Amino acid sequence: MLAQTKLNPVEGRKRELRKTFLHSGTSEGNVRDYSGNLLREEDHHLQAESAGFTVQVSDGPRCSCELRRDCLDSLTMAALAGEKSGAGKEAGEGRLSWPVFLLALAAFTSSSLSALSLHQLVVLRAEVEGLKSEVWRRKEEGQGVRHRGQGENISSRRSSQEYLQQSESRPGFTAIRRRRMVPGPETLVSQPCLQLLPNHNRKMFTKEISSAIYTGLPWQAGLRRGSALEAENDRMLVREEGYYFVYSQVYYRDATFAMGHVVTRWKSHVVGGEHSFVFLFRCIQTMDPDNPYNTCYTGGIVKLDVGDYVELLIPRPSANLSLDGDSTFLGAIKLG
Repeated sequence: MLAQTKLNPVEGRKRELRKTFLHSGTSEGNVRDYSGNLLREEDHHLQAESAGFTVQVSDGPRCSCELRRDCLDSLTMAALAGEKSGAGKEAGEGRLSWPVFLLALAAFTSSSLSALSLHQLVVLRAEVEGLKSEVWRRKEEGQGVRHRGQGENISSRRSSQEYLQQSESRPGFTAIRRRRMVPGPETLVSQPCLQLLPNHNRKMFTKEISSAIYTGLPWQAGLRRGSALEAENDRMLVREEGYYFVYSQVYYRDATFAMGHVVTRWKSHVVGGEHSFVFLFRCIQTMDPDNPYNTCYTGGIVKLDVGDYVELLIPRPSANLSLDGDSTFLGAIKLG
């Protein structure tokens, strides 16, 4: 086998052009080439085509001398230069320039952002529609509840009216209804009451009950309404039988460790060997030796008979207390 010699691309191209040039004059036989062969004496043209270009060589009207080798070399170099320039143009046309690339990137980015914005707009519209439907549903539910409430109120009013009509058919209820409907001035119902306040013009006194010494307070009527109660001998006298709310308070300024008082009922009727008095309420309050100021309040409902007495006593031989009416008092209100 023959060894194949790898040729330089420029040398190979030169050989192809030479062969083309020589083959163009072989038919005439009267023209030599650069190695001694005769060339054609008549006008002839050499055309060499390679990769998109054409080289045309004209020897003039006549060529009687041998073709020089440097002429052929120049033609070959010109052809190669044209080929390289054409290849450079094609490569330049195939390569993408930077401005075009940037414009394409900007167009792609803007289209992507537009698509994303359109998607978000569609999602927001769907959410708005959902909220609208929810609002309408709740509004309809509220109207239904309001209608049901109105219907229930109307039914309750009708039932109450029917009950009143049925009740009015009874004679006793009719008489009461008529009395209420009789026009006239309204009368205020006032409950009998009495409140005793300390009397500054007199001094406190002592009183013995069952071998125990008590301290009594001088009282005077501060507020009285009706005739059910009266103030008598530093006590309250009951003129009408019934239930009473009895209350009392004393403002102590004594350094004794404990102070207090009792509300006593003196009975108008005593049966057998029972005591003529009974303690209704007791009030005890501890005192601070460094700051001996404290109040003690008590009260409750009791039944009193005509002729009974209600009295406030302190279970001490002596006591230091305030005789101001806003802090020390005794009272009772008739309830019925």
